[in-house]
Amino acid sequence: MKRNFCWGGSTAIRRDVFERLNLREKWRGTLSDDFTLTNAMNAANLPICFVSQCLTATVEDCNGRELLEFTTRQMKITRIYAPHLWKASLIGSFLFTAVFWSGIVLLFFVSNFHFWLTLTFLLVIFAFGFVKAWLRLKAVKLALNNYEKELNHQLLSHLTLWTISPLLYFYNCLCALFSRKIVWRGIEYNLKSATETEILSTNNRQLESIE
Repeated sequence: MKRNFCWGGSTAIRRDVFERLNLREKWRGTLSDDFTLTNAMNAANLPICFVSQCLTATVEDCNGRELLEFTTRQMKITRIYAPHLWKASLIGSFLFTAVFWSGIVLLFFVSNFHFWLTLTFLLVIFAFGFVKAWLRLKAVKLALNNYEKELNHQLLSHLTLWTISPLLYFYNCLCALFSRKIVWRGIEYNLKSATETEILSTNNRQLESIE
């Protein structure tokens, strides 16, 4: 339960726990309600229970620019509110990208034993990732059985795109390393800390900090 997360899009908390954790005050000046809630629950050593029925489907579409904007924003928020997760993502995405894609490039420059050794190594990595993606999709289909048709249409994407998603995460992590500014629904923020968010502009108007 320590690894569970309070996702703001689908979370419930008992009123007495909410009051005991003084969440109204903890949320003051913050940008991420779910990270703040998660950190407060963990600090109080309280359990966070995952309920599969609370999974919700995202049916909206996005283009490449919107994808980069969303994922980078999420990683910048993660760096401020859960730096240990950001570091793990940075290191993990770098290692996978370096090993897997370097191995693919290496196939064009080696032959005989080294070629087959490299290919076998890559196939083992792909097999593990393939099975993990298939199991994850199968588990999600159990919870979102009303969307089984839509999820079936995404089968190929789930089974293959995990090979390039670490590259996207690595890009997101690097952006988060060099900038704390995000734009969310037309408002530009500067994430000073986990307890202070500065509103830089909205509709070209400069606003004061939220403290």
